[in-house]
Amino acid sequence: MTQKRILIVDDEESILTVLKNSLKKVEADYQVVTVKDGFTALDQLRLQPFDLVISDYNMADMDGLELLEAIHYLQPTTPLIMITAYGSDTLQAEAHHLHVYRYLTKPLDISAFRQIVQEALGDRPVSRPKITMLSDEQYHQLSRLLESLLKEVSAGYIFLADAHGRIIAAVGRKTDLPMEQIASLLSSGIATLAEAGRALDGEADAISLTYREGKNEYLYAVNIGQQFLLILMIKRGPYSSRLGSVWYYAQQTAVSLRDTLSQSTCPDPQQIFEQAIDRAFEDELDKLFTAGE
Repeated sequence: MTQKRILIVDDEESILTVLKNSLKKVEADYQVVTVKDGFTALDQLRLQPFDLVISDYNMADMDGLELLEAIHYLQPTTPLIMITAYGSDTLQAEAHHLHVYRYLTKPLDISAFRQIVQEALGDRPVSRPKITMLSDEQYHQLSRLLESLLKEVSAGYIFLADAHGRIIAAVGRKTDLPMEQIASLLSSGIATLAEAGRALDGEADAISLTYREGKNEYLYAVNIGQQFLLILMIKRGPYSSRLGSVWYYAQQTAVSLRDTLSQSTCPDPQQIFEQAIDRAFEDELDKLFTAGE
């Protein structure tokens, strides 16, 4: 097999070491070169082409966007991955304009990072996010569990989302906040916590809690396995539920939700699309034969 060359650019030595080691564990034939600034990265690219370039955004002298723009004109066919802790819609749009293969936000889920690198290099098929399919009975059961939790902890809004930020069920007062974006960001943090737990005791599906105390609201996120996330928003005040109480009731609800979700199906969207096309095609044939008769 031809050796794949990967260039990683970040001004933090510790991050370079972690990313390089994580890729070496996936494929020993990867030749990973690390540099700490954009100018050195361009020097490396002029010496020899790379199969993939991974760059942080926030760097001195030349930021990641400027670097990727230079690479885009220097080697337009090279796949590019941008990593940032300062994500914004504007930055994402600029990255998309440069045909960046993936735009990743910190903290990184190392397992997902390795998979994306393999996909960019063509070493594994591109994975598609799956869609959770629930029966009416399962959906009503999820809603009842969320309603019960809402009352137990006096929450303002509770919702259940999948690992891609798609909201499956929600209860409470509607909010104008970008809940799907919040869910997507939280799922990255939960995934990182799950990886830490796996390294600690080998258990990847343990229930974990993430908590944030804001000026107006408390935000809680509880994972349900590695695919779902339970998120609670509780208005801050003198009578708000305490952390221990919220954790207790949320943990109990997460177990019940996991039992219900385990009965759901998660088909590939492409498969659903192909089945829909097949059914539509068959319906049209039936109409043609009926008209002929």
